[in-house]
Amino acid sequence: MSKILLIDDDIDLAELVKTKLSAEGHEAYTINTGDGAFELAKQIKPDIAILDIMLPGVTGYQICRRLRKDPELYKMAILILTALGEEPEILHGLEQGADDYLVKPFKLERLTEKLAALNALLQAANTRNPFTNLPGTDAVKREINHRLARGAAIAACYIDAVGFKPYCAARGPAGQQEALAFIAKLLTSLTRDMGIYECFVSHMGGEHFVVLLNQEDYERFCSALLDTFDRSVQQLYTAQEISQGYLMATDKRGREVRCPLMALSVGVAHTQFRQFKSAKKMFEVLAQTRQMAQPDGKSILFVDRRRTDR
Repeated sequence: MSKILLIDDDIDLAELVKTKLSAEGHEAYTINTGDGAFELAKQIKPDIAILDIMLPGVTGYQICRRLRKDPELYKMAILILTALGEEPEILHGLEQGADDYLVKPFKLERLTEKLAALNALLQAANTRNPFTNLPGTDAVKREINHRLARGAAIAACYIDAVGFKPYCAARGPAGQQEALAFIAKLLTSLTRDMGIYECFVSHMGGEHFVVLLNQEDYERFCSALLDTFDRSVQQLYTAQEISQGYLMATDKRGREVRCPLMALSVGVAHTQFRQFKSAKKMFEVLAQTRQMAQPDGKSILFVDRRRTDR
C-alpha cells in the first residue's frame, strides 16, 4: 500500500478521505492549509500527494511546483483536486507537474480508481527492460514532464539503431540481446565517462532509446556518441562483413538480401527555442526529427532548431 498526503482545506472531506484510505491499508496524512504542506511532505516523503488547488495561504499550484523541484520529492505522484473542472485550470495544473486530476465533488470510489492508476504509473516508471536494465517510455516521459515543470533547460535525444532488425534476423535472439546490451552499455558508460551526471537514459523498446540531458550537454554528447558508435559497433560484425560493408540476412519472403551495418539515427528536441509544456509535445517534435535523420553508412544527427512555441 502507499503513503499518501492529502492537502485540502475542507476538514470534513479530508477526514473522510483519510478514513477511507486508512481502511484500504494506506498510510494517510492530512493538512488543511498550504502553509507547512511542503515541509510536511519533506518529513513523511509520500508516494502520492492529493493536492487541492484552492488553498488558504500557499496555492496548490505553488506547492506542486515546489514538490517537482525538490530532489527528494519530485518523483512522487501528484493528483490535483479542482472545484471548477474547467480545461484551462486542469491544463495549468498538469503543466505545473501534476500527473492527474479529479474534479470536486467526487465519489470515494472514483478517488480509489485514480490512486490505483497513479500506483500503476509509479510501478511502470520503475520497471526496467530485462535486456538493457534501463527504464522505459513511461519513466522518461514522466522525467521530461518533471523537468519541464521545474523550468529546466533540457534536450531529449531520440536514438534509433538503424539496421538493428536485419542484424537480429541474421544473428537470432542471442544476437539481439548482444546488440541491445552493447547499445545500453555505450549510452550509460559514455555519459559517465564524459561527466554528464544529470542525465536519464531510457530504452523505449526494440532499437529505440531516449537520453534526456541538460541542454548545455547535448551537443558534445551527441558528437561523441556518433563517433564512438561507428567505431565500436564493428565488434558485432565479422571481418568480412566490415570489409564489404554489409551482412546477409533473410527478408520476410525468405530471400537472402544485403543489409547495411548498424548506424545511429539521432534526433534532438530542446528547450532553447521552444517552450515545451509536456513530454507529449516534445515527442511530437522528436518524431519529426527522426524522419530527418537518415543515416547513409554513418550515424547521423538532426537537431530541431525551430523557434515556434509549443
